[in-house]
Amino acid sequence: MRRPYRELGKPFAVRTLELIQGLQLIADSIQRLQEGETRYLAVLSGQLRALVAERRGGEVPLLIDVAEKLGKTLSIHCMPGIDDPAFPEALSKDLELHVAGFPVTLERQFPAQREMPLPEFLDKSLILFRNTKYSSRKVIEWYANKAGGAHYSSAIPEDFAALMTLNLMSMRPLATLLAQIGEATLAAGRQLLKSVVDFENYALVVIPAQEPGSIRDVNYLFDSQYAGSDMRISLTLNSRLMPSFFVCGLQGAWARVDCDRLIDWSEARLLHATLFIEDDLTTTMELAVDGVRVGRCNAKFPLFVLSDPMEYDSYHNRAFDGQPQRFSFAVSQVFMIGRELGPEDSANMQLYMSRKRLELDLRVCCYGPEAFARAERGSKNLKMTGHVTHVLASDLPKV
Repeated sequence: MRRPYRELGKPFAVRTLELIQGLQLIADSIQRLQEGETRYLAVLSGQLRALVAERRGGEVPLLIDVAEKLGKTLSIHCMPGIDDPAFPEALSKDLELHVAGFPVTLERQFPAQREMPLPEFLDKSLILFRNTKYSSRKVIEWYANKAGGAHYSSAIPEDFAALMTLNLMSMRPLATLLAQIGEATLAAGRQLLKSVVDFENYALVVIPAQEPGSIRDVNYLFDSQYAGSDMRISLTLNSRLMPSFFVCGLQGAWARVDCDRLIDWSEARLLHATLFIEDDLTTTMELAVDGVRVGRCNAKFPLFVLSDPMEYDSYHNRAFDGQPQRFSFAVSQVFMIGRELGPEDSANMQLYMSRKRLELDLRVCCYGPEAFARAERGSKNLKMTGHVTHVLASDLPKV
């Protein structure tokens, strides 16, 4: 199967960072609107136009463009629009205002909802006002081009002016509609980020007794770097053999989780590192040893780092940009999963790896001092350099 387009050099890297900023502004605007600060409708409409509704000069809206480049489809579930044939014809006569299509959700929550691509939803007729139909895209363009989202126009369409001032039982239908479109866009954008960023990494590791002077302040177990960018994923041990999980995103922002306790390396240990984007677009990272969480952090921004290991130049027992180290370690199995596992899958993986860890005949690949392995980008094959042996974990000298 042909791999999705993945070039992350400029200008796509810049557009990805702009998308992250745009989604953050949408999230901030929705929160401010919920607090009654209606001036943020201008901010929201401007970002919505740029992310999903831009049509000037054949431009592809930012969110749509990034999704296409990453080989992803943006889909939502919505209720029938104003053209729903099930709507009673008798009620449609002399109807002044009809708003339909909501709620919009990522997963189906109502029997009448149906799935459709986000661009199709934006062109769906959702408002009937004075016998004229309007789409979500038209509402976005109205606010962005006429009411301050991108321009302050000296003239606005009569229907837009009427809808802006319409107040039904303390509700402003047009403002509410724009906020709901914002929530749908935010959900789709967040899901896109999670689909390429979230990951869980499992590794069965043995640390044997080390030669004198071979332990440094930072000892690399695994290190992966995306060439030409700051994206990097590392699992290291400090001078006390306590693990750390480090991630640097495309935007140069980084976060690290450090183990909070000494680890007994007299037997194989299961290292489990996770990273996932939260609903509020923050990033949570966790580190666990043998199923016990030993570190956790929450970065107040989305760390954009591709979860597919095939996209990286990866090393075992060496830093990407460093020299061979005198450190020595052994590894049995490594799994990198490009999503956050659900409860059942997580439990099954933990049980499987825990059983493997306790096997008396557990075989490992042991990297001696200055030995390392490299898998080039696009390859699963590890090329070994130096003294690498396959032995029983129980035969390695204990720390």
